[in-house]
Amino acid sequence: ELWLVANKWLILLLILGTLSWSLTMIKSGIVYPFGVGFWGPNGHDGIWHIALANSLARGSLEMPVFAGEALKNYHVGFDLIIALLHKLTTIPTHTLYFQILPPLIAFSVGVLTYFFVMQWKKSKIQAIWAVFFVYFGGSWGWLLGKGESAFWANQSISFNLNPPFAISLLIIIALFQIINIKKNFNVFVITLLAGTLIGFKSYAA
Repeated sequence: ELWLVANKWLILLLILGTLSWSLTMIKSGIVYPFGVGFWGPNGHDGIWHIALANSLARGSLEMPVFAGEALKNYHVGFDLIIALLHKLTTIPTHTLYFQILPPLIAFSVGVLTYFFVMQWKKSKIQAIWAVFFVYFGGSWGWLLGKGESAFWANQSISFNLNPPFAISLLIIIALFQIINIKKNFNVFVITLLAGTLIGFKSYAA
């Protein structure tokens, strides 16, 4: 009975958390009566990532915003995933970026967090609380009138507004899980995963 209750809470948290993280993204890139809508930083960042993904899908490493200039010193991992998925599925890059990948990333972060804390602490209650704070925790910057970036900390609800950062969380949590297993092959897997971080988000690496 306790197992069932705990899993009901987990399922509820995964649904609500995925929804809350995705709401900042899924309404962008859609055609409205006034034209294509982009909300918040998606008006710049979203357009940049879509342009870059489209460029990569064409097999080009040209800088999308500077004609004739090559793209240098930039973490293209997330944009490359979008480009590859677009080539494989023909789903438009803007649909992948705004409507498909954000819920998948949000859900995966919650699931990986749960399994990591379960593996580490062997406590369903602690694992469920960890998922809750991953989805709904914050620095209270808004309550102090300081805004989103108070204390130099992103609020969890806006993680998906920075998809390369959001996907780097998946890699970091996976690293924690592998380290916690303590097997001989971990060094190779950890090195491989840690190395890919630089391709997704420089400061995450």
